[in-house]
Amino acid sequence: MFIASGIYPNKIIKNQMKQLIILRHGKAEQDTMAKDDYDRILTERGQKNAAGMGEFILGRSGMPDLILASSARRAHETAILAAQRIGYPEEAIQTDQNLYFAPSGWIMNNLYKLSDQVSSCLYVGHNPGVTDLINDLGVRLNNLPTASAVCFEFQVDSWVDISLERANFMWLKLAKEL
Repeated sequence: MFIASGIYPNKIIKNQMKQLIILRHGKAEQDTMAKDDYDRILTERGQKNAAGMGEFILGRSGMPDLILASSARRAHETAILAAQRIGYPEEAIQTDQNLYFAPSGWIMNNLYKLSDQVSSCLYVGHNPGVTDLINDLGVRLNNLPTASAVCFEFQVDSWVDISLERANFMWLKLAKEL
């Protein structure tokens, strides 16, 4: 925060911004009776696309201050692979079991609770929640494909203030474009 001096000594000029990158987990193995959905792992293609999207995110938006992911194996694995390419420490990734198939509102509630010291967050989750969140932020999308990402910026000081009205769509990158 910068406090202006001179003509307007009491005016506070805020130059804070919050950036949210929403990444759907990579392509996972098919659901089988032998394995619980929560424990499904990424396919080879899913691993490649997750790593590639990490490289894209780094080049386009830089390193996020926080990576937040569903604790489901495929989402956490996607977060790890993207983090490796971004240069983000794996042990700093935050996971939450409540984000496993979380609806848009639950995701937003988690974002509202982020520290205001965090300026940028990469969120890794599942459909339909991630697509619904993107739609709730004003971008009409039928389905965010696996390992694809969308970025929004909000001219706010606090995560609790992010909203549709303050959402600025920045970019969309599909895994098939990598």
